[in-house]
Amino acid sequence: MRKASSLIKIFLNYRTADERFGVTLLDHELSRTFGPETVFFASKSIELGADWEQSMFDAVAESEAVLVVMGRRWLGDVNEAGLRRIDDPRDFVRREILLAFELGKRVIPVRLDVPDRVRADELPEALRSLSELQDIAIGFRSAVPDIDRLAARLRELIPGLRAQPAPTSASAAKFTAHAHEGGVVSQYDQVTVHGDFHAGPRFG
Repeated sequence: MRKASSLIKIFLNYRTADERFGVTLLDHELSRTFGPETVFFASKSIELGADWEQSMFDAVAESEAVLVVMGRRWLGDVNEAGLRRIDDPRDFVRREILLAFELGKRVIPVRLDVPDRVRADELPEALRSLSELQDIAIGFRSAVPDIDRLAARLRELIPGLRAQPAPTSASAAKFTAHAHEGGVVSQYDQVTVHGDFHAGPRFG
């Protein structure tokens, strides 16, 4: 059983046979913006030894928004029998979406380099409402700015979702200086260095 975490705000629902690099980039950029604990990405977020199935459903329940990440193979991926996985009631992608609907979560379709929105007649009846939801597109050549745009919209929609402070140009550093008499002086400070920097003894 996964430990409850109030930090989860965004759940990434995706198909592993679909655009794996795209969903990894989506997790990376959203985690960079909001913090890694805020974004649930199964391969990153499920603890070793945890019940992975229960962990995923718990995370859907804890989240504020579920991003349904749709690449070019999301709809047409088939099982060993040649049947579409999305039509199988046991399909985890389908079950996560249905749980999100049942719990009243904000469900947001995210198209990864897919030009057209999914149509109702392409979906199993239980998921046809997906076609009625406002979606957002992430393009191959504009992925980072598109994800930034998504992050800005999520910040407006999700209560308590805050961007992490941007790193400053100065970084904290610890300096240890050896005095001529053999004493040691330690100091914590901030510094921005332009040009050459020398921290050792100077000869000549």
